[in-house]
Amino acid sequence: MSASRAWPTVERVEELAAFVFGRDSELEELRRRLRSRKSFALYGASGAGKTYLLRRVIRDFPEALYCPNSNSPQLVFQSLAFGLIASRDRSVRASLRNESAVKTKSTISLRGIVLDAVRRGSYWVVLDHLRGPAAALSSDTRDLMFYGGTPVLAVARSAHMEDLGFLTPMFALRAERMRLANFAPTEATQFAEWAADRVGVRAMNLSEFLQRIVALSQGSPGAIKRMIHMAMLPKYRAHGHIKTSPLYIDFRLAWHAENAW
Repeated sequence: MSASRAWPTVERVEELAAFVFGRDSELEELRRRLRSRKSFALYGASGAGKTYLLRRVIRDFPEALYCPNSNSPQLVFQSLAFGLIASRDRSVRASLRNESAVKTKSTISLRGIVLDAVRRGSYWVVLDHLRGPAAALSSDTRDLMFYGGTPVLAVARSAHMEDLGFLTPMFALRAERMRLANFAPTEATQFAEWAADRVGVRAMNLSEFLQRIVALSQGSPGAIKRMIHMAMLPKYRAHGHIKTSPLYIDFRLAWHAENAW
């Protein structure tokens, strides 16, 4: 197989980003849960696609206030404030006329403004990338869910204390949790072949490379995509072949650094 075209066209990259492979049932389950307006936790290993699927779904739910980093009350309330401003919520206009005003407010002040606005409206609160949140954020979330009547979607790597933190007891029932699993081997292989074709990676040992990364990734779509994109870099190519071993070593170092929390 020729290695003459190793770089993807803009059209192929956009096509890859616009298509969700093998997750139709998961997307429909997310939509169903959001329509039901009942709080739940979404969990799965890093790279399973939690954030990617969420962003695809919540754009159809304009009432969803999305927090991309839910590591602290300050970050959460800033994100919620930005979302309320973007949605032109009337109750925040007097205090938060623009995003610059958010940065001048203390966390305590923002908390009062945001909680009041969210309770008055009909919103969803999405807390992505939870990293063992402490009691303070847990208390605020409980206020939203049980006293404010606002459904909360908590997103973490697992449904255990180390990831959901003090929010864990709020999602104790099985019905309150949704797991996003990695692909099974056959599905992972199909995904790797599809992704490599869509971005246009070519190599004489492409088949062997894909088989190897499917096994090494344990079916993680995020890991598979990352290694396929890395395979297009000149440093991992020689004489029409992909140098799998050095590529995987560099991938593991970067992946561990990004997920070591």
